[in-house]
Amino acid sequence: MRDAIAIDFDGCLCVNAYPDIGAPNWAVIAKAKERQAAGAGLILWTCREGPLLQYAVDACKGWGLTFDAINESLPDWIEAFCNRPRKVGATEYWDDRAVVLPVSNEPLTLAELRGMDGEPAWCEDFGCWGIVRVDPNGNWKNKPFLLGHLYGAKFEYDIDRRGLKLYRYKP
Repeated sequence: MRDAIAIDFDGCLCVNAYPDIGAPNWAVIAKAKERQAAGAGLILWTCREGPLLQYAVDACKGWGLTFDAINESLPDWIEAFCNRPRKVGATEYWDDRAVVLPVSNEPLTLAELRGMDGEPAWCEDFGCWGIVRVDPNGNWKNKPFLLGHLYGAKFEYDIDRRGLKLYRYKP
């Protein structure tokens, strides 16, 4: 599955002049276009709505930047994960107000995976993202599975049985 990059508008793609449109941040725009040309999907991720949102979309278009989605996950992500959550799903979030936290990226244990129902995980073995699913009851109670989409086919794998190595972040 391709990378998805959610990019904030005010303060990231341009100088924050809300509700007006600030000067473009050409370095961020160039990097976004480079990543899109390499296959990443771009999402305009902003609190703007209505006419103010349209002004932002038009400004980006004038700067040569187009998006695969606006304030929602990429269409191929929605299809692959069979959901449309309120939170935009992405592999990267570009935001001027982001705080980079020190995080561990060790392989996830089965105990950690059991607590991640509905969350994304990077599968080192297949080189793709998937969603962890844990059934609360029945024959598969508390057994973590990885659901995803790879090479045009959907998959659902028993993580433990296959010995899959999963991470919270792409190593």
